[in-house]
Amino acid sequence: MSEPDKENKQPRCRVYNWLGGGSVEYSALPIRGKRAMKFDFVIGNPPYQEETVQEISKTNGQAPRKNIFHYYQIGADKVAGDATILIYPAGRWIHRSGKGMEEFGLQQINDPRLKKVIFYPDSSEIFSGVAIADGVGIVIKDMKKTASGFEYVYRKKLSEISVALECPGNELMPLNPSDLIITQRVGAFVHNNNLKYLHERILPRSLFSIESSFIQENPGKATSLDEVSTVDYSKQIKLFTNDKAGKAGRAKWFVVDRSTITSNIQFVDEWQVVVSSANAGGQKRDNQLEIIDNHSAFGRARVALASFKTYQEAQNFFKYAQTYIVRFMFLMTDEALTSLGKRVPDLIDYSDANTFVDFSADLNQQLYDLMELKEEEIIHIENTVNNLRKSRKEMT
Repeated sequence: MSEPDKENKQPRCRVYNWLGGGSVEYSALPIRGKRAMKFDFVIGNPPYQEETVQEISKTNGQAPRKNIFHYYQIGADKVAGDATILIYPAGRWIHRSGKGMEEFGLQQINDPRLKKVIFYPDSSEIFSGVAIADGVGIVIKDMKKTASGFEYVYRKKLSEISVALECPGNELMPLNPSDLIITQRVGAFVHNNNLKYLHERILPRSLFSIESSFIQENPGKATSLDEVSTVDYSKQIKLFTNDKAGKAGRAKWFVVDRSTITSNIQFVDEWQVVVSSANAGGQKRDNQLEIIDNHSAFGRARVALASFKTYQEAQNFFKYAQTYIVRFMFLMTDEALTSLGKRVPDLIDYSDANTFVDFSADLNQQLYDLMELKEEEIIHIENTVNNLRKSRKEMT
């Protein structure tokens, strides 16, 4: 940028000729043809997230972050004459997960101008020493392309898988092409039996409206469960929440008056099967799947996958959620709550009267048979889950 314009008090933008040398003010460049495009290529390194000066959140102790990388793609699509090549976080937009990603991801994955996506699940293969949880993708668009479909390349370590894909419409495509046939078989099972996906059953993280700062802000309203010999369930409940806001907080059990819960009080009297809200899908760490009894509530540290009126239903669902195919299908979408469970079939009825499975028998084999999975596909599913479990142990 040059010195500020005295009249407008704004810096003048200068365009540099990297091949020929020198620079010129942007406003002095001639208009080419009918388009006001005054340069052939734009090369830059924009930020992926918006820097914020806002105060740390009182509820979770963290500064808010906002993705902005997609705005550069949207802007480039409007002005580019021939093509665009951009690199930015990829997992979330492909799975339409997180703030701002639903509309952008749906439009982009179905854009006929989309020519090629090269996805690196390990961002350090592109940016050494930089950890981007969503992986990174190189997104290539041909502005003159009108045919639907694109080339998708999955690169991990020294291996590469390249496939030609049709635009998926509203369906979520797996990040690893090796998973595609399995997700198609599971999807066919859901469709043929008029079922839904578990995502529609999952309860909101704010179910009981207990913020992470509750204990800090209300020290007189809670007593550590370890210090209580007997809980009077006619007046009291157990509460699982962080002992303080922010990253320093640890989820613990407390005893509070039943009147503390003012939202969705009916769920206190039901059984919930919950997971850690921070690792709900189990991609990076164990999701801490557990059953919470019908005398309890919880804060944002947990999210309920389902709620039941009886322990037997909760126990049956718990068994189902531990199967290989369910854990595998959780991995097929980003673990952010906006996409959690969008590929996991919901069997609807988790009583012993379920017509699909016998909860007292081996669920793994029953589900493999229901979804008509072949032996090599079963091996792939179990290896994927077991290898992830092994890698998590090595990290700890």
